Amino acid sequence: MPSLQDLIAASPRVGARPESVVSLMEIIDDPVVEVAKLLPIVEKDPVLTAGLLKLCNSPIYNFKRRIGSPREALVLVGNLTFARMCFTLSMRPVLERDLPGYQLGLDELWRHCLGTAYGAAFLVKASGHPELRDRAFTAGLLHDIGKLVLDTDLQTVVCEPVLVGTGGSARVRTQNRLRITSDIERRQTGFDHAEAGAALLEGWNFPEDLVDAVRWHHDPTEADHQRLARAVHIADQVVRFSTKLRSSSRMLELWVERRFQDSAYPLASIVELAETLALKHRNILTLATAPRF
Repeated sequence: MPSLQDLIAASPRVGARPESVVSLMEIIDDPVVEVAKLLPIVEKDPVLTAGLLKLCNSPIYNFKRRIGSPREALVLVGNLTFARMCFTLSMRPVLERDLPGYQLGLDELWRHCLGTAYGAAFLVKASGHPELRDRAFTAGLLHDIGKLVLDTDLQTVVCEPVLVGTGGSARVRTQNRLRITSDIERRQTGFDHAEAGAALLEGWNFPEDLVDAVRWHHDPTEADHQRLARAVHIADQVVRFSTKLRSSSRMLELWVERRFQDSAYPLASIVELAETLALKHRNILTLATAPRF
């Protein structure tokens, strides 16, 4: 069985680290964001600039005038929000992909990671640790990146060929067989996506606490940085429940009470997060990068 580094090197889903990501991440963690450092990172990246202007000029932001440059956008939303928006958009080409091994369509991983990023940041802020907000956001955005590494090797497990039609009109399609779990990941590849994601981010020279939170987001009691790992762990589950079931407020409350009774985070905050995500799941990018957040 190949090593984890072999899987990362061989994966067509994982390219080199996006050039702007680490610089933007360092700026997000700086409580005093300097425009002189921030704008050059964005302005030298045409793809990032185009994505930023498209987002700012979309109806979901509804600015009163058309935004024509990154500098104008920065003035309107503020330095920290601008940095978070740019970091998020710089990860979009990495995460917005179809993953047939996981039975995920083109934007499903991207949207789930956005929701988890928002949720993790919301929880640490609500629990009295606003200084961890942007680090939690980053950990949530990246928590499932290991799925990109394992997806190809999982496709033979998840899908089987099925012949549809007869004669000249016959065609082959794939039929989903099972939901991927960590046990299935390990049995097929030797690793789970949390391990793969942590190894990838470590290779990209990401900070140790982010690597740790990604590695242990399914088992946060093992993490060295438990507050971050627990926030991602809870947000990950809340996003899956609240955005798929469209549950009523009372159902969300009951689910949170049952699932997180022993959580280190206040139940009221988890319920509020679930209700927000259930209501605004269609505008998750705006929610995750909103100026008020």
